[in-house]
Amino acid sequence: MIRKVIDAIINVLKRWAKTLRVLLPGKERSDAPKKKAVAYTSDIIVARTREVINRAGQKSLITRFAEENGIEVVAWFEDEVYDEDVFTRPGIQKMLSYKKPYDIFLVERVWALSRKMFILTGFFNVLGQKKVRLHIATLLWDCTSQMVRRLLAGKGVVPAKVVEPAMAGKAFRIVEVRRPEKPHSLIAPPIRIPAV
Repeated sequence: MIRKVIDAIINVLKRWAKTLRVLLPGKERSDAPKKKAVAYTSDIIVARTREVINRAGQKSLITRFAEENGIEVVAWFEDEVYDEDVFTRPGIQKMLSYKKPYDIFLVERVWALSRKMFILTGFFNVLGQKKVRLHIATLLWDCTSQMVRRLLAGKGVVPAKVVEPAMAGKAFRIVEVRRPEKPHSLIAPPIRIPAV
């Protein structure tokens, strides 16, 4: 009985969506223009375990994210070797010199670029100058990913100037946490918060 009611509600909603031309999840309107994006992958080494988040896995997640959000990936760029200095990577240099128009820069996670906020803000400034939005395919809860989400303010938009040059070293509050000497200690490690 409940199943019949649910099916009836779903059918009514489908008809309502067609009449109002509302986009249903997983479906795409044929007349809606797709946003164009370039995507970037890089082998990411997880520091503690030395595991590698490979480019093929990132590419499949980016592809699925793009399909679900009506984004057309017009070019793929990748780097085999992870390097903290984003601007010296060959894949990033090719992406920055890419001449065809695109609206979005897609990554699976910000770790593909860097885990350091001061490096990321420099890169976001370059994207902002190109009037390109950053979209991240995976929702992560590490500190860097959360700071980037706050920076993007949930809009996927990076302002043209993220950090004023005079504020470059003071834009984010840095917290230094020392690890306890005993790995299984129940005592919390001391935390030092430098003045900003």
